[in-house]
Amino acid sequence: MRRPTTALAIIAIIVVAVALFLRSNRTDEAAPSDSASTTIGLTSTVTQVPPSTEETPTTTSPPTTAVSAPIGVPACDLYDEILVSGSVMSPDLVEASGLAASRTTSDVLWSHNDSRGGPLLYAFSPDGTDLGSHEIPDAFALDWEDMAAGPANDGEGAYLYVADIGDNFGIRDGVVSVWRVPDVDPRQLDGVFPESLPITLQMPDGPHDAEALFIDPVEPALYIVTKSRSEAFVFKGPMTPANEPQVMELVSTLFLDAEVSGADISADGGIIAFRGYQTVWMWNRVPGQTVADALTSEPCTAPSPEERQGESIAFNVDLDYFTVSEGSMPDINSIPASP
Repeated sequence: MRRPTTALAIIAIIVVAVALFLRSNRTDEAAPSDSASTTIGLTSTVTQVPPSTEETPTTTSPPTTAVSAPIGVPACDLYDEILVSGSVMSPDLVEASGLAASRTTSDVLWSHNDSRGGPLLYAFSPDGTDLGSHEIPDAFALDWEDMAAGPANDGEGAYLYVADIGDNFGIRDGVVSVWRVPDVDPRQLDGVFPESLPITLQMPDGPHDAEALFIDPVEPALYIVTKSRSEAFVFKGPMTPANEPQVMELVSTLFLDAEVSGADISADGGIIAFRGYQTVWMWNRVPGQTVADALTSEPCTAPSPEERQGESIAFNVDLDYFTVSEGSMPDINSIPASP
C-alpha cells in the first residue's frame, strides 16, 4: 500500500485515535498467557471465540480436485503469456489489495478493499462479472492487505482467509488478525456470510508491516510475509481459532531487493508465489518438503503483468494464476498454466 506523505500522516492520526478508542472500551478479560503478554491496542477488535465455536463449521460444497504441479519442471516454465480476461465491474472495489480463487466454485474470484469501507468481500468472475459484495459478520476491517483460500486447521473443508495485517506505523504490537469464512458460491449468499471465526496471531519479535498471506494446504499452516525492500520475513502460524493470540514462528528470511505485496500457494501445495510491484517470484515444492525448505532455493521469475499498483495474486485449482491492481475498474490479468 503506497500513499503520499500527507495522506499517511492523516491516516496515522485516524488509526491511533481508533486504537485509543478501542482500548478505552475494552472489556475485562482473563489474563493472557506469557506468549501473548504484549497484546494491547488493536487486539481488542478481535471477536472472542467461545470454546464451543472452535469446531470446524461445515461448508456447503466440497473442495474441487486440484491439478498437481509437475515434478521436475521449474514452476515458471509453466507460464508464458499474460491475458486480460476482463475488468472488475464493481464500482466499490477500488483498492483490490488481496485476491483468492474459490476452491469450491469454478470461475469465482474474491477480493477486498485495502483500508476503506467495511468488512466486505467482493466476488466476481474472471471476465469481471460482478457477483456482489458480502459482509463478514462480527469482523473489523482496519488494514486488510491480503486473502487466501485453503482448508481448515484440520486440513478439511474449504475456507477463505482475510488478513488484517497492515501496520505502516507499528501500532499493533505485533498482534494481527485473520478472519475465516466458508468458501461458498457467492450466488448462494444474501449479502452476508453465514459465519466467521477470527484467528489472532502474535509475531514473536514485535510489529511488522505485512501485505502477504498464504495458506499451506499440506501441513496445513498459515504464513505471513512482511513487506520491506531490505528483507522479507516469512512467519508461520497455526490456523486454529482461539481467544488469545497464538505466537508465530520465523521460518525464513529472504533478500529479494523488492517489497512483497502479495502471495499465494497452489491448491496442491506444489508452487509458492510471491509478488512485488514489478516481479512475480516462484518456488517449486516437492512432496515431503516444508515451505521453509522450499524457500531456501533460488526463486525463478514468472510473467508479471504491468499494473498501476499490483498487490494481489491467486492460483485457481488448475494452476492458472490471476492478478488485479488497485484502482477503479482494473484489468483482471490471467496467466494460464501449460503443464
